[in-house]
Amino acid sequence: MPVSPESVTSKPCAGAPRLLVVSLSWLGDCVLAMPAMAAFRRRLPHAHITILSKPSVAPIWFLFPGIDAVIPLRKGLGGMLDTIRLVKAGSYDFAYILPNSFRSAWIPWLAGIPGRRGVPGQGRRWLLTESVQLSESARSGHQSHEIAEVLHLAPDNLESPPFLIVPEEDRARARGLVPDNRPCVAFFPGAAHGPAKRWPADRFASVGRQLVAEQGCCVLVLGGKADKPVCDEVAAGIGVGAINLVGETALNELAGLLGLCRVVVANDSGGMHLAAGLGVGVVGIFGLTDPGKTAPVGARSQVLCAEGVPRARDIARDSAEARAAMESIPVEKVYQAVLSQLPVGSRQ
Repeated sequence: MPVSPESVTSKPCAGAPRLLVVSLSWLGDCVLAMPAMAAFRRRLPHAHITILSKPSVAPIWFLFPGIDAVIPLRKGLGGMLDTIRLVKAGSYDFAYILPNSFRSAWIPWLAGIPGRRGVPGQGRRWLLTESVQLSESARSGHQSHEIAEVLHLAPDNLESPPFLIVPEEDRARARGLVPDNRPCVAFFPGAAHGPAKRWPADRFASVGRQLVAEQGCCVLVLGGKADKPVCDEVAAGIGVGAINLVGETALNELAGLLGLCRVVVANDSGGMHLAAGLGVGVVGIFGLTDPGKTAPVGARSQVLCAEGVPRARDIARDSAEARAAMESIPVEKVYQAVLSQLPVGSRQ
């Protein structure tokens, strides 16, 4: 498991390259980077690889065994200076910069890392020693292919989940929160982007009631603190059989809970991608966003889309068109998708 840079006392192999990878900023984007990151580690088994990330996503990288250290990006001017000091102390040979922001390239430049590779833009071309011009296939294909090109990888060499290892203590805590004798299904009815990516709460509740009544399932309703209103509505709509844990779990504990689930039903959200990164079966619900770009990774992931609508990578947080697209996806379609992922032996 990766450790903090202050704890790193030696290189894994004498003369091995020391590499810094600047992480993307959202949970889902981090998981979408993992097919390429796992392949990157396979290609460079003796390299010392450190992730530089925002504190909000640093915990997920501690679950990813393909790296050696994590540096959380510290806040404020003083925190920025501390971060630069830590990066400089790492004596890195090369930095791979996954985000497109100016700051993500500026820190490795200020830290004096001699090689810096990333996509130009945001006025940062002069901060890079290798400027990546994404191929047409990467620009039009899945987001993981963009990351692959930044990491100098071919998209057909990417790895498949599971990518994450949950500590035993977190798995043990998760087991204490759910009944032992019922198959578990998790719902993520929220989405950080807003109502444009949310399947209606009453539809989630309807699927949940069917799973409880017809399949004997326990339904975990999950999400961050901002998702509490919609999660409370869904849990109340399901009634007996729902366990509402919204806002009550750290990322490690959340990962432990998802590892106990047979299927996860989610909007296009960080929770959906986290489940996919763990290798759990996923039913992802998409409206106007393009699953060709951000579908969850892995063979166990299934995407249900609104039909006959224009798709885009970036959409407004809310619009009548987006709500209509999400509402067009019927309850029975989602329910049947969940059943197709439930192991036969788990059903009553």
